[in-house]
Amino acid sequence: MDHTPRGGLDPHQWLDRFQRSAEPALRNNLATEEDQGLLQNLTLDHRDDGIWTIATFSMESHPAVTFVWSQRVMPDLSTEWDPEFASMLFRTHLIEWFHTKAKKRRPSADGVIRNA
Repeated sequence: MDHTPRGGLDPHQWLDRFQRSAEPALRNNLATEEDQGLLQNLTLDHRDDGIWTIATFSMESHPAVTFVWSQRVMPDLSTEWDPEFASMLFRTHLIEWFHTKAKKRRPSADGVIRNA
């Protein structure tokens, strides 16, 4: 993928800073939610259309359910935002999705609720 993130960072540097910012902050955000969440995994997925970040998490208020939020971060967020701000947007979108949509849906047969 030929893409230069905002600020001229190398794409690998941008992704590294994004992930270093996103993971600990998301763990903290989920843990302090009223629903008491736990981040299980945060991964990068290199696809034909860009790089996606996938967060897998659980919430104490929904036992036996796994939530999976995925969002394309490169080039979508990396074009406009520095890695730390993009990380905050990613976390905000995830928490908003959980409260406005995910917790109202029924999980699939395997106990998973996905945004996509």
